[in-house]
Amino acid sequence: MNVLLINPSTGYYNRALFNPLGLVSIGSHLRRLGHNVKLVDRCVGRTNINKMLDEFKPDIIGISLMSSRGLKDALKVSKKAKARGIPVAWGGAMPSMQIEVCLKSEYVDYVTFSEGEFTFEELLDVVAGKRDPSTVLSLSFKKDGKIIRNPDRPFADLADMPISDYSLIDVEKYMQEYLGCKKMMYLYSSKGCPCNCAFCTNTCFHRSTHRKRPNEYVIEEIKYLIENHGLDGVYFSDELWVTKKEDAWDFCRRVKENNLHFHFGIQCRIGLFTKEDFQRLYDAGCRWALFGIETGSKTMMKKIHKNINYDRVVPTFKELNEIGITTVASFIIGYPDETVEEVKDTVKLLNQVTANLTPVFHFTPLPGTELYDEVVASGKFKPETSLAELAREIATETLGQNLSQVPSRDLKVIRCCFNWKAFTKKDAIQNDKPFEFARDTIISGLHAISQKGPIFFFIDGFKAFKEFVYTFWYSHAYPKIKKKYDLEI
Repeated sequence: MNVLLINPSTGYYNRALFNPLGLVSIGSHLRRLGHNVKLVDRCVGRTNINKMLDEFKPDIIGISLMSSRGLKDALKVSKKAKARGIPVAWGGAMPSMQIEVCLKSEYVDYVTFSEGEFTFEELLDVVAGKRDPSTVLSLSFKKDGKIIRNPDRPFADLADMPISDYSLIDVEKYMQEYLGCKKMMYLYSSKGCPCNCAFCTNTCFHRSTHRKRPNEYVIEEIKYLIENHGLDGVYFSDELWVTKKEDAWDFCRRVKENNLHFHFGIQCRIGLFTKEDFQRLYDAGCRWALFGIETGSKTMMKKIHKNINYDRVVPTFKELNEIGITTVASFIIGYPDETVEEVKDTVKLLNQVTANLTPVFHFTPLPGTELYDEVVASGKFKPETSLAELAREIATETLGQNLSQVPSRDLKVIRCCFNWKAFTKKDAIQNDKPFEFARDTIISGLHAISQKGPIFFFIDGFKAFKEFVYTFWYSHAYPKIKKKYDLEI
């Protein structure tokens, strides 16, 4: 069958592009089965939808949505597909959490929830008239005006997933400069996370389960990208890189055995590795690590089930500074009923940690999470009932409904102060020149938005400039609030 997979445009972006890992994996699996697959990433460049549909003549279109940011473009593509009688399936984290809202749309026929490789394989048999949709696990659809949600599919063994077929995408467009690398690219080596954080969709989407890909698969992909595209950096997009040290050491051993020369970054958890462990990772090429700290309040940490060793937070970053690994510590402010004092505790910890970058995000209640269920049940938050409402929300990046006890302006000032500090600080990157992070961010952003052509370069450039002005204003215009929280820039 002719299968068209779409990564919808998410509007402007101020970073270089993420490789659409989920779609590449689905496309690789379907190609392995003999289907004709075309993957179009509308974040890379604008495409003429009508011409694409008329020339490729897809039997079905699959659209991936990780958040509400791509909703407007997803609907645009879906409308044109439905006008031609082409069935449309949506998948990814956002549709998986908002099945009913998505299927209320006349432009969406199916939602594949959780991971999509084997579900999409069976969906093709449904479209071909060979199978009843009610027999396909992790599939939701409409029948006689009702929304049907089939049972969940058991998680697949990642060893059964194919090696990624990078001929599906233009690899060079995803290569970017990052923390000393000239050609860094996002890859994945595992799925999910075993933790149960109350704000995270992992509890629903991955059911708090962590699964590791075979390291030999990951090494084979890296080796291919090095030999054919000059890859020199990998950012593992895994929610948690490893849960077992043995997997980390096996990966490091294979890197050395294959004589592969590249740097890599991971997402990690406080307490998993010792300083000696991180030194071992550094020797294998690890040069940056991200930790989700989320709060400096012990009360709030207990409420969100973060369950990290609070006493190890500050020492961990000092140890990594000494080794030479660039660190990122991310935080969230504005949790439901969070108090000013609890936010002050978070700012206090932010000022104590010696992480190179400390991004701060606004809390957003995400469907499928414990805190979402809590605020909906209490009547404090009204769930979105339409795709139009969802499209107006940009989770964690903008302050939507403030559910905390902290004034909204305070939350905006705190986030913008730390974003401005990260953008301009002299030591944002290990062993780097003053303000080079800011320069590289601007250059990569301009390069990314230029991919879509001159018209969109100016449109997206203006949006980026508006965000720059917004961040500058809130980080500089409110000295009393900055004094209140002991904020410095």
